[in-house]
Amino acid sequence: MDTEALGFDPLSYTQVDDLSVTECFEKLKLVSNKSTYKDVAIWLGKTQMDYNNWRRSGKLPWFEIIRALLREGISLDWFFAPGQDLSKPQYVYSAADYTKASVREHEQWQRFNFLNAHRRVRPLLEKYQLESSRKAEAFLLECYLLSKDNFLNKEQAVELIARAMAMDPPKTEELR
Repeated sequence: MDTEALGFDPLSYTQVDDLSVTECFEKLKLVSNKSTYKDVAIWLGKTQMDYNNWRRSGKLPWFEIIRALLREGISLDWFFAPGQDLSKPQYVYSAADYTKASVREHEQWQRFNFLNAHRRVRPLLEKYQLESSRKAEAFLLECYLLSKDNFLNKEQAVELIARAMAMDPPKTEELR
């Protein structure tokens, strides 16, 4: 094969470029402790026919190989680039970035909780004909949001009952 005709770039060359289907499957036989290409294909979740197609086309099933190697806990660096010193990317997060991300996650969590509470409270408002009472809606939402894992401590329960007893019943105009 003429590498110049393909616009060969020596800086982008890797050992994987020269890896043939047969060579790759020989390495996979060692890694998987299988004795035949058919067994390796089955180990990859495919069939002998798939292997024959890969060999004929000269194309490797990268997705299946990577998935099988990761499933077995085998380093991709070791398999695809033996002897090469590969660097791992460094991620640098500042405290401000971390705080922004955690605040954003917390806000999303609060929004989700509120929407879930509203979805649960709405049928109660309709059942007791309190749809138009903002005060009742706010009270029920607060009750729902204060409870955690179907548990409401005694002090909170007593406080909420006292507030409910002090609440004026909605006037008939509010119901319409």
